[in-house]
Amino acid sequence: MKLLSAIPALVLAAPLVNSFLLQIETRMPPTSRLSNIHITFLGPTEGPINFTYGSCEQQRASDSHHFITTVQDTTVDRLVWVIPMDAYSAGCISAWSVTTGLLLGRSDEQRFDAKAIQRRLTRRDNYPNHISMDNSTGVDVWGPWFDGVDHLKNSECSAIDAATAKRKNIAIVGAGMAGLMTYLCLTQQGLNNISIIEGGDRLGGRVHTVYLSGGPFDYSYQEMGPMRLPLTLTVGNVTYNMSDHQLVFQLAEEMNRLNDGDENLKIDFITWYESGSSQLPHGGGSRRVGDIPIQQGIVGVNDSLVGSGSSDMSIEEIFDKVNKALPCKDFCVEMATNMFKAHRKWLDRGLFDLAGSNEFAFMVGVANNNANDTHFGYWGRGASSFWDKLCEDMYLNTTTWRTIDGGMARLPLSFTPLVEDAVTFGRPINKVLYSPETQTVTLESRGDGSNDEYNTPAPVTSAHDYVALEFETRFWEHLDEPIHGSCWVAGPEYPGIGSICYPSYNINGTGRGSLLGSYISNPAWTERWIATKEEEHVAYVLKAMRGIHGEIVDEQYTGRYSRVCGALDPLEGASWADPSVGQHQLYLPEYFKTHGNMIFIGEHTSYTHAWIASALESGIRGSVQLLLELGLVDEAKATVEKWMGRWIDVQ
Repeated sequence: MKLLSAIPALVLAAPLVNSFLLQIETRMPPTSRLSNIHITFLGPTEGPINFTYGSCEQQRASDSHHFITTVQDTTVDRLVWVIPMDAYSAGCISAWSVTTGLLLGRSDEQRFDAKAIQRRLTRRDNYPNHISMDNSTGVDVWGPWFDGVDHLKNSECSAIDAATAKRKNIAIVGAGMAGLMTYLCLTQQGLNNISIIEGGDRLGGRVHTVYLSGGPFDYSYQEMGPMRLPLTLTVGNVTYNMSDHQLVFQLAEEMNRLNDGDENLKIDFITWYESGSSQLPHGGGSRRVGDIPIQQGIVGVNDSLVGSGSSDMSIEEIFDKVNKALPCKDFCVEMATNMFKAHRKWLDRGLFDLAGSNEFAFMVGVANNNANDTHFGYWGRGASSFWDKLCEDMYLNTTTWRTIDGGMARLPLSFTPLVEDAVTFGRPINKVLYSPETQTVTLESRGDGSNDEYNTPAPVTSAHDYVALEFETRFWEHLDEPIHGSCWVAGPEYPGIGSICYPSYNINGTGRGSLLGSYISNPAWTERWIATKEEEHVAYVLKAMRGIHGEIVDEQYTGRYSRVCGALDPLEGASWADPSVGQHQLYLPEYFKTHGNMIFIGEHTSYTHAWIASALESGIRGSVQLLLELGLVDEAKATVEKWMGRWIDVQ
């Protein structure tokens, strides 16, 4: 195609390279449809300059394959090049004077695999249950790839001054793991005017370790948020890395490098004990949390959770049909290997052909179960999606686990030297205003807890309540049947307790120890506990512990405890996102857009939820999105490459 026929058709001899007034180069191979072109002015030029791609021998601009952009002045040092689908390899980028038509500069040959690029952008629209997304959203939210080309199609960013772009004022609202990861990614790509605004008084957000006595290595602490990290999954005789969670281990390695071995900030991983004896003392527990056969793939629920409506099938029959239809064992391996590619496959196959494009269609159509029992009976709470349930069961079937020695809070703590001059604590944001005239965002904080203008979509969230108790010794490790780590379901004898978690650190150590006497997410109980006085809640948990372990509980209890109810924290509102059926389809397109100079990150914007890796992945995606908005394509690609972001394809 020839887009420059209006330019004077002057036939000129190609000037020698050393007579060019512009140096043109791509510093990263154009391996995809999106690339930066770096330009350096070697001499004075007048008037606007057109940049094109075409033959390396062409003598006039009108013979170019395609037009790239027009540069008006010499302050520009970088261009954004969106390579058309029909572009050929081994051409050159040329610069032409708009006034005279003279050739001002030419790059070396640009070699790329045009067919491979075209294959990578082919959409899979030929499935009957495919969920079509509007390209105006800037991203195919249902794929595992962040589509940088479509994202920039609606952007006016084509010619930039990179130094000016990197001096933009950027605010990150929230110093949770997503915000910290975003700060790291952006500063490592040379952006230096970044502020972090945190409503609380610490780093980490939902990563929250409470130290009941002393510090991290006095070993009397418990986790009031993430406790452990999935490492590997073994199926048969083959072991697979949990690929999406490798990001957490990579981040820890990077922070240890940045902190140069500082022992106060060092992150060391230790084994999380996910297994123990078969039963708690006094009949207090029936199985470990997560003790789910991989062949089954779906966790059963108690019949008491079934809704009151009539049903043509028993719950057991429903589970049997669902378990046979879901891809379980093999698909768990695919999720462990590449979670985001598995998500694409899940949707491309029409939710694995479960007789329709949604979970309810399967439950009502195939299982012949009425909608009332489908909603209340199958999951026992709300309408969680099959995808979410598959992820949860796959993670809980993890074979080996890790946790952080001294508490999970040491991960965000390691960011302290990096962000201490950039973060402001105690400043909750109550109002967000965008000015189209100045293209700036104003963040207002009144400090009164009001929230009169903050209309962002949010999925259903899962609230959790925690009660940690401290004891003079780790008596549970010296019972006739010692308990070493892991979480246990308290059992029906102790309603409202949920799970009891014993520490996986300092095994058989001396001194005080703390355990999580109650960890529950059942909505009926979490709502009840937030309406209960703290001392009454703690007394109830102590009574349950006494029933399980006997009088030693009263003898050893130090009186120190910590209680956290996620739904009572105005900065969390709950514990993590738990989207119901249809909410991914509703919200993900909005999260992946840029709204009035605002980009949304956080585990709720990811394909998976409830894990640190989900928050980190969203921080990388948000960083790449911002870098593309600024035209810093090379930096976006470098971010993807550094953090192993296979799910983000900067095309």
